[in-house]
Amino acid sequence: AALLPITPRILRRELAALYVGLATSTWDAEVAAGRVPSPVQITHGVKGWDRYDLDAWIEDRKAAQSSRPNTWDDV
Repeated sequence: AALLPITPRILRRELAALYVGLATSTWDAEVAAGRVPSPVQITHGVKGWDRYDLDAWIEDRKAAQSSRPNTWDDV
C-alpha cells in the first residue's frame, strides 16, 4: 500500500485494521462481535473509525491488561 503523508482522522476498514495491527478478517470479526469502537457514518453508505476512538480503545485494553497479574512472574 502507498504511504500517506498524514494519518487521516477517519480510517476506513482496511486502514483501521492496519492501524491497530489486525488482519482485516480479524477486524471484521471484532466489529461483528462489538468488541471495537463503533464506526462513524461519514456519508450515506460510507463509514469509518475515528483514530482517536481507536487510540482510546487501545489504551483501555492496555490498562485492563496491566491490572491483571503477569503469570510469567510466578515462573
